[in-house]
Amino acid sequence: MRFVLLLFGGFALLFVAFIVILRVVSNANHPDCAKLRDPRPGAWQAGDFRGRERIVEDLSYCKRLQGRTEAEVETLLGPPSEARPGELRYRLFDKAEPGGVRPADA
Repeated sequence: MRFVLLLFGGFALLFVAFIVILRVVSNANHPDCAKLRDPRPGAWQAGDFRGRERIVEDLSYCKRLQGRTEAEVETLLGPPSEARPGELRYRLFDKAEPGGVRPADA
């Protein structure tokens, strides 16, 4: 009986350790939303594909644009690539940039 309890306890301990390690590894690539600040003004316009991709990941993972007005988003990111009533679209890269070929154009 002691062996079964010891075996079960060991299995439970390994399971908990596995879950903790899995959580740490899965969150390693995500920003700490409590410490994340808005991108500096002009970072979107000056950024290349990788820089803009990082801004998108941070803003979308932490839901930093939720509840902001269109004017606030434009102040943060600059003028959009496309604008429709109630919708702003920002491209990661434009055709005007060196090597700027959108996936739809490939």
